[in-house]
Amino acid sequence: MGPEEAVDTAIDEACRALHLPTIRRRIQEMTADAMRQRSSYKDFLAHLLEAECAEREERRKQRLVRDANFP
Repeated sequence: MGPEEAVDTAIDEACRALHLPTIRRRIQEMTADAMRQRSSYKDFLAHLLEAECAEREERRKQRLVRDANFP
């Protein structure tokens, strides 16, 4: 296993432990975008966290509607 695979594995394990499914699923795509745009580390981190928060909010809304048992 090379250094890049080791980093990918560490990120995957940390995302599992911290329950960050969106970051875990989208990290490769978002990393590539950040490299193309030459984003700073802070910008990259902000985008990762915004994506996680947005998806959690969407799942929360879906769960509330499902739990409401509307006719």
